Amino acid sequence: MKLYGIKNCNSVKKGCEFLQNLGLKYDFCDIKKLDEATLKLWLEQKALNELINSSGISAKKLGLNKEKIANLMQDSKGVTELERLILQSPSLIKRPVIESKGKVYVGLEYEKIKA
Repeated sequence: MKLYGIKNCNSVKKGCEFLQNLGLKYDFCDIKKLDEATLKLWLEQKALNELINSSGISAKKLGLNKEKIANLMQDSKGVTELERLILQSPSLIKRPVIESKGKVYVGLEYEKIKA
């Protein structure tokens, strides 16, 4: 199991605590080192708008609100642009992201994980 996040992020801390309380072991991965292959793996299960934290500071700095993200997703060039933005600024992603048993959990979805 892998948990992607930022060490000082409160959401990530809560995700780590949740997994620890279940007695689950995980490898912590710095989301700022996200590579294209990992992002593509996540996108096999999640849509870009599920990954992007549109209310976060990074999204606000880039002017990415839910409406702009939705508009970009309607165009294949827009999707490519969003992927490029995520790879340049991985802090755009909702955290934590957890890979477990072939599934990807984003944000509070970790609560669905069973021991």
